[in-house]
Amino acid sequence: MSLFRLALDAHILVGTLVLASFWTAALATKGSSLHRRGGRTYVIAMAGLLAVTLVMTAGMVLDGDPRRAMFNAYVALISVVSVWMAWSSIAWRHDIRRYLGWPYRLLFGALAGYGLFVLSLAPRMPQPARAAMVTAFGVLGLSIAAAMAWRLWKRDDSPRWWLAEHLTAMGINFAATHASFSLLAGGSVFPALKDPWVRTAVLAAWMTSALVIRLWAGRRFLAPTRPLGLPAGASAPERAVVAGPRRAGARDDQRRAQVERVEDPAHQFRPAAGPDEIAQRGWRA
Repeated sequence: MSLFRLALDAHILVGTLVLASFWTAALATKGSSLHRRGGRTYVIAMAGLLAVTLVMTAGMVLDGDPRRAMFNAYVALISVVSVWMAWSSIAWRHDIRRYLGWPYRLLFGALAGYGLFVLSLAPRMPQPARAAMVTAFGVLGLSIAAAMAWRLWKRDDSPRWWLAEHLTAMGINFAATHASFSLLAGGSVFPALKDPWVRTAVLAAWMTSALVIRLWAGRRFLAPTRPLGLPAGASAPERAVVAGPRRAGARDDQRRAQVERVEDPAHQFRPAAGPDEIAQRGWRA
């Protein structure tokens, strides 16, 4: 049995663990211990999977297929970028400078350069289906590089920038995990999945699904919360109108507590009225 075949079998085995840990984290309550354990397992499993991918790449070279090996290395680079973003965005969510440090910039430069190189190979592919697949992967890598460039420019433009990065990375991981499992494991069972056009269609389907999920997750987890009683799509002046009385009410409560201390003969032995006491006495803004 060749080195590539051994690595492929190991890739499918480890990929099963990757898929299971992905959905464990995805279906768990966000931020829960199960979500964190699933995420850690996913990162560790992906590290093992990427190591096996390098062995597969070496096996392709030994089998006399360097072009396929070069393409496989590019796919592995995309996975390295997405896993790094997913992990580091959580680990350094309070430190944008560390998150955007030299590893992030190095990965950005490598992905942008490799993506342009892969895209330039598309017209040289012997079959239209392979040209379409190479084009799709080239566009995918350059799209990720563009998102990274946007973050380098915008930096921490919102309090939840880290969550936006995490969701983007997990969207990429979603496509990479499922496309790889479908084409490698599925191709071992269903010969039709080895057809170039079918493989291209499967890849495009997973990429589109990942984009849809990322857009949905952005609306679900990144949408700004609005104060009670404020309609959706309210303008800044309308938000100020709602927030203003609340801030004024809080200031009035503080003033009343200060007046009470002054008027109380034993005020030096009695602390100011707190929020609970104010509520019990029926004071209103």
